[in-house]
Amino acid sequence: MSWSDYSPFRRRETITPVSSDITVYGTTWCGMTQMVRRYLDRLGISYTYRDIEEDDGAEKQLRWITGGYTNHPTIVIDGHALIEPELEELENALSENGYL
Repeated sequence: MSWSDYSPFRRRETITPVSSDITVYGTTWCGMTQMVRRYLDRLGISYTYRDIEEDDGAEKQLRWITGGYTNHPTIVIDGHALIEPELEELENALSENGYL
């Protein structure tokens, strides 16, 4: 085996993560939040959902991520935040991070 066999790019091509590091921040009444959650569910991608109205810690964390705002949905994928993404943007981020 060569060092290229251990490249992070090769890993993304060949290994689908069993557990994910995806967090969805939103509210139960937000249509976009629920659409993102249904999309991830249909793909079978696990994620953590944090309701910013029910969880003070989630709201504080979201404000830290967004620079003081409570934009939702905000999706954090492996440390990278997507604020109010379109599904195409979310799909691209999932693909780039090896979830698709």
